[in-house]
Amino acid sequence: MFRVAHRDHSGVPLLHPGVAGLGLAAALLGELVLTGRIEIHAGLVYVLDRHPPVDALAHTVLDHLAGEQRPLPVRTWLAFLARFAYIEVADRMRRAGHVREHVARRLFGRTVRYVPTDMNTAAWPWARLSSQLSRGRPLDVFDVALGGLVLATDLHRMVLSGRSAEVSAQLRGALVAAPPPVRELVEYTESAVGAAVTIAAT
Repeated sequence: MFRVAHRDHSGVPLLHPGVAGLGLAAALLGELVLTGRIEIHAGLVYVLDRHPPVDALAHTVLDHLAGEQRPLPVRTWLAFLARFAYIEVADRMRRAGHVREHVARRLFGRTVRYVPTDMNTAAWPWARLSSQLSRGRPLDVFDVALGGLVLATDLHRMVLSGRSAEVSAQLRGALVAAPPPVRELVEYTESAVGAAVTIAAT
């Protein structure tokens, strides 16, 4: 999700920071869903497997979820994780050598961009997904989850030219057959993004 949310050659973000945070928060939850660590049912997040993942960030997120005495709503976890998801995922990408920090000094502070170290690697997730869709091939559950979050954050309108409506319909069709936890995660993310955009516009 981080790669899709940035220009593959420059690292320029394609999303408002608040929307990017929610999208990456959802992606972190999605990782745990797809690896069988958590379940999403009726709007609540349930921990199924407390064994720590190898990845440090996934471990941290799972610790947060497991630390609660009762299941909490998806929307609560999205709001909580969105506060640090962007920085933490960017740091994970940096440590793995996929991006490098580019700091620009400005009159009123500084801005940080995460520039891909390999443009082909950065472009691959969306290129793969787009290729599968254009050829009418079935998507695996990982691509359906990614595509769903691309829809939820409205990214498909920015990374496509002229095909956004067609791809949106294809992805929504794929979501119908997705596992219920993936569908719920996408639905709650789309709702959270819509609320965040409304607040930012007022």
